[in-house]
Amino acid sequence: VFFEDTRFGVEKYKEIFFGELVKDDWDVLMHYFEFTDRVQHVMWRLFDEEHPRYDAEEAAIWGDSILHAYQDMDAIVGEAMEKKGEDTILMVVSDHGFASFRRGMNYNTWLAQNGYMRLKGEDPGRMNLEQLFDKGDFFVNVDWSQTRAYALGLGQIYINLKGREAQGIVEPGAEYEALRAEIKAGLEGYVDEETGENPVAYVWRRDEVYGVFDPELIPDLIPSNSDGYRVGWQDSLGGIARAVVEDNLDVWSGDHCSVYPPLVDGIFFSSIPVDNSEQPYMADIMPTLLEIFGVESSTEFDGRSLLPPG
Repeated sequence: VFFEDTRFGVEKYKEIFFGELVKDDWDVLMHYFEFTDRVQHVMWRLFDEEHPRYDAEEAAIWGDSILHAYQDMDAIVGEAMEKKGEDTILMVVSDHGFASFRRGMNYNTWLAQNGYMRLKGEDPGRMNLEQLFDKGDFFVNVDWSQTRAYALGLGQIYINLKGREAQGIVEPGAEYEALRAEIKAGLEGYVDEETGENPVAYVWRRDEVYGVFDPELIPDLIPSNSDGYRVGWQDSLGGIARAVVEDNLDVWSGDHCSVYPPLVDGIFFSSIPVDNSEQPYMADIMPTLLEIFGVESSTEFDGRSLLPPG
């Protein structure tokens, strides 16, 4: 049923995309094909023999589904190249790659076990998607008066900062910076006792990631996970798991979130030469499009134009 639905979506997307591509009433045409993403999210467990949900019998049937998805996408790109016209620039841009999600790293649990988050006595149990979408209560067993840091979403860590957080206790300045450095060092040095590996490849300070950002919104630390690891399900749902690291037994077995960027590189194809003096990345696309059309930007971008100088 999953692949029937995927195929139906691919055919509809192709119909829309190629129907627009052959028209002459557009300046920029952008289309997003998401089926390679969907297939990889749920089928890595049958592609990766080390995944805890690997099943040899199912792999014999569906193990090549990721390869087939890329072959289908390659055929779409080929058809676009044939139909686009000689004067039309074609760029193929992916926003990320993929990696196996074998084990989940629960950052809130690590913070609690290491004294950065203080929990009350009650145990709210495991959170689920229904609670998330229904705007349920989260962090219900956290004592904010003694909590210095917490993780929210896909592993992002916020300092419970005075003046920003409703019940902030950490002083801005030296205390804030020392706490960030301490948590960063602790996470990067943490070892998964079951595998002997470091689940956290690198912890980014927000100023390393963003050139321009809103300090009221952007997390203070952004951990990236090593190969085989991703932020745990309970962290992503606003809950606190019992174990710091646990097997991922879900069919959602491949991912790109909270994974070290070099492990999940995307791809970039261009029908015109580009400046490769630095590795291109997603934020470069908008400045490149603006330069192609000779449009001056009124906004400061993190990215750069990929057109060669001159």
